[in-house]
Amino acid sequence: MLNQKRIVDNFIEMVKISSPSKKERKMADYLTKVLNGLGLEVSEDDAGEVQGGNCGNIIGILKSNSKNKETILLSAHMDTVVPCEVINPIIKNDIIKTDGTSVLGGDDKAGIAAILELLKVIKEDKISHPTLLVVFSIAEEIGLLGANVFDIEKYNVSYGLVLDNPDNPGKAVVKASALAQGKLKITGKAAHAGIEPEKGINALVVAAKAIGFLRLGKVDFETTANLGTINGGEAYNIVLPELVISYEARSQSKEKLDILLEETFDIFEKYCKESGATFEHDVKLVANTFALNESEEVIQKMKKISKKMSLPYEGLKSSGLSDANIYSAKGIPTINLAVGMSKIHTVEEFIAIKDLSLSAEFLIEFVKDLED
Repeated sequence: MLNQKRIVDNFIEMVKISSPSKKERKMADYLTKVLNGLGLEVSEDDAGEVQGGNCGNIIGILKSNSKNKETILLSAHMDTVVPCEVINPIIKNDIIKTDGTSVLGGDDKAGIAAILELLKVIKEDKISHPTLLVVFSIAEEIGLLGANVFDIEKYNVSYGLVLDNPDNPGKAVVKASALAQGKLKITGKAAHAGIEPEKGINALVVAAKAIGFLRLGKVDFETTANLGTINGGEAYNIVLPELVISYEARSQSKEKLDILLEETFDIFEKYCKESGATFEHDVKLVANTFALNESEEVIQKMKKISKKMSLPYEGLKSSGLSDANIYSAKGIPTINLAVGMSKIHTVEEFIAIKDLSLSAEFLIEFVKDLED
């Protein structure tokens, strides 16, 4: 039933549409047109307005045509990391990759392609199905912003499938980390660097003292921390008065994350106080951990379909996050399915046509099984 040429052509068409975080308008318009053509009830929420983007999440509802009155969530995100302004996909040896000047955007347009192929097969072959809630979210790459705004509670969803994991089809993330992100701000005092530097307080020097005592990188087997960007300074001859550092920490243990954050803030407070500088931060929890029990219906069904398709099922733990974190935290058991994308967030990103097709085939078999 699956049309491999169609899913590949659709994927190629979509990755050529530039859709960086908060600038997904063209992709949203494309998907709105496709979903309308497939007979879904389509809407757009106010996530763009809330999060400062140029469009909201795209929501499509395909109502049940069977006795099964459950509502199942299918979701993937529209945005990609940069560079993605111009993407030139290449197919070689049944592998879709870039020309080396951009990301491919398989993260997460491979997930979108699989969902669209499922909907097309349902329409063509008149497959019985429960109500399917399709959500294409915005700004996932910069903090799960679209999913955070999406009002999933009003749809009475039984469970969800997010298609956004870079691994082999048949695997799924069933446990993921909590994430905290934000800015660390050190405020010192400006002075002429050549005439009276002693009257200034160099924010970078203060930060350097503190950073030397931070736990960064691989903190332990389930916890990481990172300083991502550093911005500050006005001129060569001015003692640097203010510094802003982007910071994130992740852990599969919320307790460990809380301890690490408190420790980090205390260290900055200490060295700022000693130097006469001040410290502020806006670090907050972006997403909590989630860990699904093996007895969850969605996991049992996934195991069944993986076995039917001779795919080696594996429930994964991940330090990466996805919209599944948000939906699971809101009480909707949601797994993050692997769709086969590789080397994501790099210009070497690629996906095998076989895996792209398997992802769609998995969804088709999953939905068909819901009617058995």
